[in-house]
Amino acid sequence: MSSNRTARGLAVVGALALAGSLYALPEDSAQPIEIEADEGLLRYDPNGTSVLVGNVQIEQGSLRLEAHRVTISSRDKRMHRIVAEGMPEEPVRFRQRLNVDEPFATGHASRADYTVAKERLELKGDAFLSVSGREFAGDVIFWDIKNGLVDARSSAPGGVKMKWPPEPNPAD
Repeated sequence: MSSNRTARGLAVVGALALAGSLYALPEDSAQPIEIEADEGLLRYDPNGTSVLVGNVQIEQGSLRLEAHRVTISSRDKRMHRIVAEGMPEEPVRFRQRLNVDEPFATGHASRADYTVAKERLELKGDAFLSVSGREFAGDVIFWDIKNGLVDARSSAPGGVKMKWPPEPNPAD
């Protein structure tokens, strides 16, 4: 990470550190949060909003988020909601390991809206999600992380695509 962009983005670390963990792997929450952005605005208000703009990259443990703009809303000193927005040719991209023995969950969309308390992610605009080898694509994807539910929707006929790997043979 470039030191110039890192210095501008580090002001947001305090707000993120107050938020607690939103990651599935326990060791992720013990890792430092690394942020890069072209610009950053932090509100130290416990009910404030922090905004990162331009080539935003956020990493903590197995989590990596890339976006053009990220808005982090806090309530009572806790992270409440994270909204990431992409550009027309550069969607929001993320990856996160949910379990040590599974591949990364990955996805991309024009916009990603994560509600922390509900552990719910909404991907909008040419949305794609891959979880445990299962792939979903559509206009909008709702992922209930806590309950392991995915709801993919599209306004176009045949616009929702899903791909599931074959179940392993019990004899293997």
